Amino acid sequence: MKRSTLFFAAAVIVLPYYGCDSKSNSVERGREAVKGAVTQPFNALENAKSSLKESEQKSKASLEEEEKQSN
Repeated sequence: MKRSTLFFAAAVIVLPYYGCDSKSNSVERGREAVKGAVTQPFNALENAKSSLKESEQKSKASLEEEEKQSN
């Protein structure tokens, strides 16, 4: 009987600390998930802008090259 009482007392003391850690970890993971969901469209927009600029530069260079060859 003393063992079960001792075990119960240890569990009452130790378990709340682990419970708080897991809660704060889940809050942090939730914040990171929200941050990722919010920034994802902006990152996609920046990537699209960069890709468009590269494509425009290639097209411009190609047109300039053709003009040089035709002259």
